[in-house]
Amino acid sequence: MFFQYRNLFCVALAIGLLMAGSSRASEFMLTFDDGPLPGATDKVLHVLAGIRAEDGQPVKAGFFLLGAVQDAVERRKYFAPYEMWSEKGSLAAHPELVRQILATGHLIGNHSTHHAWFRWPWLNDTEAVREEISTWEKLAAGLLDPAAPRLFRPPYLVDTPAVRQAAAEAGYQVVMGVSSGDAAPLATPYAIVERVSGILSKWDQSIPCVLVFHDTRPATQQGLVEIVNALQARGFRLAHFDPARLKVRLPGT
Repeated sequence: MFFQYRNLFCVALAIGLLMAGSSRASEFMLTFDDGPLPGATDKVLHVLAGIRAEDGQPVKAGFFLLGAVQDAVERRKYFAPYEMWSEKGSLAAHPELVRQILATGHLIGNHSTHHAWFRWPWLNDTEAVREEISTWEKLAAGLLDPAAPRLFRPPYLVDTPAVRQAAAEAGYQVVMGVSSGDAAPLATPYAIVERVSGILSKWDQSIPCVLVFHDTRPATQQGLVEIVNALQARGFRLAHFDPARLKVRLPGT
């Protein structure tokens, strides 16, 4: 299915080149959720090595990893009720992929242990969020540099007081983002470009737009180069993932 969209991409790129001069030069960063998964995360890492950021260097992205593999029963306990796909990663099961992510210069963040939907009644308090964060840390022990930024992204981008409080208590910077749409069952690279272009054309914040992809999804694995090329051709600027640039600073600080 992917290859039938290549002609559409050629058209999109051509249109983008014509529009580049008039597009708002919004910046975007790349992040990936739900790994590490063999046959998926490694593919995305290979693709990223050939993508250049606005400074001409291979782009650096953020990978928000899961802690443990879930069986069918656990998935229903933790996953959102509308979750229709379940292939996800585990840093405990695939530490070699964690090392590969770090060796290629990307950053790693905590995406909870079980891909928890923090709106379930049994997961929507601070203690439950704290448990998901701390169990992930135990599974990641020995893999990450203690001096690296402590980053947390709640699954499904659920942003609640309990999530914020637990993350803050554990010393994490919460990194949200804007969905690229790649998790949709019938997502195509062309549809992702159109969705993201619409978002970036209206982006008026002082910080870059953090795009949320999933390295476990076929549309991302197969079409990431075309997606980024099309966005750059439309005048949008690809920046390295840098959580320091996402912190909101008060005037005078």
